[in-house]
Amino acid sequence: MQEALKVLEDWTKKWLVNINTRKTTYTIFSLSPKELKANLKLCEQTLQADNTPTYLGVTFDRRLTWKQQTEKVEARAKLRLALMKKLTGTTWGADAAIPKKMYVGSVRPVLEYGVTAWGTAAKSKFDRVSKVQNQAARIITGAMRSTPIQELENIIALEPMEDRRDTKLLTQAAKFKRLPTHPMKDRLCQPTKGRLKRGSFIYQTRVLERRHQDILDQQPKDIPQYLENPSWGDEGKPQIRCSIPGVGKKDSQSCAELKSLTIEHIHNSYPQRQWTHVYTDGSADQAVRSGGAGIYIKYPRGREEEHISLATGLYSNNFKAQAVALQTGAAHIEHSPLSSNNVVFFSDAKSVLQALDTARDKELNDLSSALTSLCRAHTVVLQWVPSHCNILGNEAADTLAKEGTTKDQNDRSTTFKEAKTIIKAKQHKKCLQHHPHYNKNDAFHLLTRSEQVLIFRLRTGHNRMNHHLFTKFRIGQSDQCPCQTGSMTTEHLLQTCPLHDGLRSQIWAEATTVQGKLNGSLDDLQRTATFARGTGVSI
Repeated sequence: MQEALKVLEDWTKKWLVNINTRKTTYTIFSLSPKELKANLKLCEQTLQADNTPTYLGVTFDRRLTWKQQTEKVEARAKLRLALMKKLTGTTWGADAAIPKKMYVGSVRPVLEYGVTAWGTAAKSKFDRVSKVQNQAARIITGAMRSTPIQELENIIALEPMEDRRDTKLLTQAAKFKRLPTHPMKDRLCQPTKGRLKRGSFIYQTRVLERRHQDILDQQPKDIPQYLENPSWGDEGKPQIRCSIPGVGKKDSQSCAELKSLTIEHIHNSYPQRQWTHVYTDGSADQAVRSGGAGIYIKYPRGREEEHISLATGLYSNNFKAQAVALQTGAAHIEHSPLSSNNVVFFSDAKSVLQALDTARDKELNDLSSALTSLCRAHTVVLQWVPSHCNILGNEAADTLAKEGTTKDQNDRSTTFKEAKTIIKAKQHKKCLQHHPHYNKNDAFHLLTRSEQVLIFRLRTGHNRMNHHLFTKFRIGQSDQCPCQTGSMTTEHLLQTCPLHDGLRSQIWAEATTVQGKLNGSLDDLQRTATFARGTGVSI
């Protein structure tokens, strides 16, 4: 190390660079319990040892237990949790959506920063981070401390911190595998060293990859050291139109309205007798697997048509399938003797068209090159059209794309961007399995804060009524309701307690099930909240 420092010192002298030796420290990483020292000098100054150095915001420790890092993360996140508490209480303040946005945007990034480095911490250390999210979930919902974490995550759809860590570890490993000169690429291909029985980045990612065999089955495409953004040559750039006059935001118009406006625009702007119409579409199973591209071409002369269907790869996502469809269509039209000089491509993939227009996606170079080549002898327009509104050409391309997904998929290669999409899709699927009862259309999310707290506590049964307090905490003499006709549970209070028969009949003129009262429409939930408040029972 001293020899390396001497080389560094010579380099700084040659290039007139000054090093602040007072801020330069060294750390000896070792599992040995003995404290190790070294006599290292830089610019004639003896360097000080630092057993807990901080590098790029991540605090290391000598044995790489990550104890200091997890403690620091916990402390910083709790300071922000305190701000969340100021926004809402159990009977006042913002509804659940506001504190959730604050947690996701302000607190969780603190918990996750650098997790691909320190995510190998022991479970006891990482649990400190998970507990912060549990506290945030209780603030968001107004739940009692005894409420199971599963119930909290179900109502607000928060992914467990362990799952988010695993996603980031897999994503980082996918990036290493696609960096040709990075030393970690070779390390990931070597056997793990299990002699010390300690977790490591390589060991953890291998365990995770074995659970997802298709990740191991991929053929990684290297990330080039330098790649130009999509650029258009001297031949010109096609016109890219991502809107249609009169067509508004998604779901703001009926299918019939969208179809009428689109067909009128096509007839007026691209008359069939003068333009070659090329409809393209891409499809993938669950948006990440077995991609297919479809191209439907209608030539201006006579009734000539062409139908092209092809596979785009075993691990193709929708974006890639759409791009391949456009690229294949452009290459085919360039050599077709039937095509007119005016060519319009219709696509419902607005993301691909916008990426081309802004030249922000480096992976579209092949597509931009194909379009540039076509522009040499043709006037080319890329026109967005709305999807699934019964436009004949677009529906034909969609059918061809789905046909392409059933063909032999010989290409198993994936870029880093595609690998990230696949990993995130798997995590999203796991999240849905983890929260089977989450419903984004639940009327619960439309209630006021006080109503949300009441309904949530009644749903989970974790509340201040006698049954829960006695059975869970042994508070009180028994779990009996003051009416002495049964245990004081949610169902008893809402359905049978004779003390509140009058109030119950006023609010519900007809018999209503507990399920309807707790999981029904907005009106049902508001009635239940009104009843709970009217009883005077502490929920």
